[in-house]
Amino acid sequence: MGSRDLEDPKEFTVLVTGFGAFGNNGINPSHLIASSLPSSFTADDLPNIKIVKASPIPVHYRTVRDVVPRLLFPQPPGKMAMTRSYPPSIPTSLFQDLPDVDPTAEDKPRFDFVLHIGMAAPREYFTMETCAHRDRYLGKDEAGETMEADTLWRDEYKAPEILRPGFDAEDVWKRWKSDLMGVDVRPSSDAGRYLCDFIYYTSLVEYWRKDSKAMAPVMFLHVPGSSGDYDIEMGRKVALGLIGAMVASARRTEGLEHYAQ
Repeated sequence: MGSRDLEDPKEFTVLVTGFGAFGNNGINPSHLIASSLPSSFTADDLPNIKIVKASPIPVHYRTVRDVVPRLLFPQPPGKMAMTRSYPPSIPTSLFQDLPDVDPTAEDKPRFDFVLHIGMAAPREYFTMETCAHRDRYLGKDEAGETMEADTLWRDEYKAPEILRPGFDAEDVWKRWKSDLMGVDVRPSSDAGRYLCDFIYYTSLVEYWRKDSKAMAPVMFLHVPGSSGDYDIEMGRKVALGLIGAMVASARRTEGLEHYAQ
């Protein structure tokens, strides 16, 4: 279960998500990469890292907003994420492998770390996104909806326009890059104002709501749009490298100490 001591744990637990099909992309490489990851692995001098892989997240804004809070934190019976008057259809498979936790412990994360993976089709390189944005989600999702008129985060949550993860981003990137010599990996501050940016902000704002001064152990990885065997294997290697870099960096710094109480 998440939120354990970062200094001397026996195991870390990481949630990894990818997206389902959208547009002309019948198979989304982000989910293929996520589902290819092992159930656990070790890296360098790190403890065992357990990976919980979610079913593919539908490319639908309101589904993301409803699903993510329930993936990250226990939800007391009867409490639902705020979805206005038109809640989306939620795939029940998304919740099958969640760790058992006390449903009344609303402020205790299920996982020690979270990695969202999404596709950036034109790119031929991998990016670690360093921030997420609250507004201007104008592109239509698979249900034909946008979030142009939505004001939940801005007016009701009064959340910041930009949220960042609780990692030392430069340290994570350097560790990631050094572990993947010859692979084109880059930091980025523009996750795209579509579902990738949206799910990233959704996770970050949930941690922010629990404690606005605490740091969120969340990261987003953009992968190229190719889905051949070589591409998925490379994506698998890159994702595992980033997870290892996240865990190693968090243990080195005190930025995520709040979530290890």
